[in-house]
Amino acid sequence: MTPLRACPVPPTVRRLPAARLLLPLLVLSAACGDSGDGTPDAADATDVPADGDVPLEVPADHAGTEDAAADADTTPDDGAGDEASGPDGAWRPFSDDSPWNTPLPADPELEPDSAALIADFASSSPWGPHLDVNIAGYSIPLYWADAATPTFEVLAGVGGEGWLGDNGMNAVGTMPIPDGAAPDPESDHHLLVIDRGRGLEWGCWNMRLETGGWRAGLCAASDLRGTGVRTPATVADPWWMAHGARACGFPLVAGLIRREEVAAGRIDHALIVAYPHIRAGWFTPPASTGQARIGDDAISTRGIPCGGRIQFDPAVDVDALDVSPAGKLVLHALQTYGAYVGDYSGALSLYAENSPEAQAYWAAGVLDSYELLDRIDLSRFRVLRLGTLYDNGNGD
Repeated sequence: MTPLRACPVPPTVRRLPAARLLLPLLVLSAACGDSGDGTPDAADATDVPADGDVPLEVPADHAGTEDAAADADTTPDDGAGDEASGPDGAWRPFSDDSPWNTPLPADPELEPDSAALIADFASSSPWGPHLDVNIAGYSIPLYWADAATPTFEVLAGVGGEGWLGDNGMNAVGTMPIPDGAAPDPESDHHLLVIDRGRGLEWGCWNMRLETGGWRAGLCAASDLRGTGVRTPATVADPWWMAHGARACGFPLVAGLIRREEVAAGRIDHALIVAYPHIRAGWFTPPASTGQARIGDDAISTRGIPCGGRIQFDPAVDVDALDVSPAGKLVLHALQTYGAYVGDYSGALSLYAENSPEAQAYWAAGVLDSYELLDRIDLSRFRVLRLGTLYDNGNGD
């Protein structure tokens, strides 16, 4: 068994200067989601999230119509021009040296209170101590774009990379949206569009199509050929470059379980996990913002912060567990790459892409939301040593 080694040195702490707090706090406090109707399969809710380092080239035109056809493009193209691929040759976003694509060492350094943090993680959900995969709702519908995909102007309350507005507010950006694309119907209303050939993602939170056009609470583009890490909110200039469509600032594709990689038989990246007791207000890279406080669930004095990384004990014989082949791929990824804490959720949640076409794929006996229910011991997770902790100022 791999030794569970802990180091007693406390993490470095940096606080967001007061002058940088006002607008981000207004945004974060206005954008807190809820956890849906309270059922276990309606588990996820997000506050305003966070991205941005190098300016991205985004489409300048806004031709096309807003007529919603019945079949949006949810099938990835052949990846012509792609540069990113996993060890088995399958496409994956971000560079090989990205934190999302870096395997864990054989003997990772752990948080001194790893066991206590995991005990709190396991007991934090009112629905019980089980790790679910959000599929039918409260996840990320992924659609694919290319040069022929119609583009639209999207007005976002907050605009990150690729959006222009009044000090980051009421920002307009142009993004491709395939005919028939629709945001997740549940509380966060995420929508993700990827042009794999250009290596770009457009991610939006609280997205909706209104009479006057597309509107969103927050949108940001991301460079899928870079590391996938945005500038931390403590140093981002302008401030909105730290923000993305996840509470913790991650691109929406980061950590997402995709059907093409499951079909290929390998998940070669870290996953994203959300839970009720995420530590509010604090973050550590690769996160770039902190989760805002949510009632007595997400508070500033308890839990794993945005960007914290957990790992399923690699000593567990996953292949001997009574889970589907896809479930085993998920668990192997959690052993090899782990999962970054990236959001608030009403339950313990992983995320699988959930466009209608993707849901049909999962429902054909491939992957179930309760795949891991009563199949794994949550105490076999561990929390890796946290890096520098940043105070986003929105935890109280």
